[in-house]
Amino acid sequence: MKTLKFVIIISILLCSKNLIPQSSVQPKTKSIDTLMNTNIPAIMAKANVPGAAIAIIKNGQVIYEKGHGHADKNKEVEVGPTTGFNIGSISKLFTAWGIMNLVKKGKLNLDIPVETYLTRWKLPESEFDHNKVTIRALLSHTAGVSVHGYPGFHPNHKLPSLEASLTGENGPIRENEAVKLILEPQTQFKYSGGGYTILQLIIEEVTRQKFENYMQEHVLQPLGLNDTSFTINEMILSKSAKPYDKDGNEIYLEQFTAKAAAGLHTTLKDLAIFAKAQFSENPVLSQETIKEMIQLIPTTQTERGAYGLGYAIHNFGPIKVVGHAGTNTGWEAGFMMDFNDRDGFIVLTNSSNGKKVAMNLLQTWANWRMNK
Repeated sequence: MKTLKFVIIISILLCSKNLIPQSSVQPKTKSIDTLMNTNIPAIMAKANVPGAAIAIIKNGQVIYEKGHGHADKNKEVEVGPTTGFNIGSISKLFTAWGIMNLVKKGKLNLDIPVETYLTRWKLPESEFDHNKVTIRALLSHTAGVSVHGYPGFHPNHKLPSLEASLTGENGPIRENEAVKLILEPQTQFKYSGGGYTILQLIIEEVTRQKFENYMQEHVLQPLGLNDTSFTINEMILSKSAKPYDKDGNEIYLEQFTAKAAAGLHTTLKDLAIFAKAQFSENPVLSQETIKEMIQLIPTTQTERGAYGLGYAIHNFGPIKVVGHAGTNTGWEAGFMMDFNDRDGFIVLTNSSNGKKVAMNLLQTWANWRMNK
């Protein structure tokens, strides 16, 4: 999970007129199918992106759901709605749902010190007030915690334990970087994948289950996300696209100890189901809880956007976009919802160049919406 630039992407997407070829900005009489099917192949070819999967939600319903290009270039396997992709930091949205499910059940409190729940690891001593490190602060990246993001591990590399990762014992894959307090909590926004690793540990401490097992049982399965998992097993691998670097070379599928921050593997079809669940009653979270999650935390407000509980937020004129972006080596993804109109856009790619495709297609979607 590398540097998250979701709000920057959205700012460029909604403000720039120069990212897309002029032919991409079609009159409102064009259907979304025509817009996407006409523009996607050229955009992917120019960016050297092998495969992409795109879904569009309108008024709570999926109106476009299609794969383009190749999941595996060598075998010429095409991308489809059930092709697997890593979604990087969009994993945090699902983790936030897992946390809020436990809040709903009365097993967690958003506003008491997180160390109340921790026995296997504690925040290192610091000059800052540990009592202000709450679950609400971790979800909104206002806890003042270090470690922006995590690189993945080779599939043959033994993963460090959760406690070792928090302590900074990540082996030869990177320089050691412990999760610790570096700012006074609840005073400013500081994006932290490390904070979501603490949330991963909290879920394990409270439920007495492995994080991935709890999420499967209480979030993914109840929502009907049958091809989505924090565990990279043979079933997931059999459906997965291959990841490619910026030069178009196939690379290995990274694996993570920090699953809550960056480790989820899913499909376009499942993400579309998850998108629809944002707008309707579902077995995991109430609409009241989701509404609370998408309200911005004042201390997260910057000129480029803001944050709620797990959700990044951006306002531009009449459009309020809520969701997340995801970046891991060989993967780029975007998950954006407009809760006012119950509209949404999902893009998944299997390339480190995928952000170029995502930005172009997001602007195509935005133009289509504003012209409709």
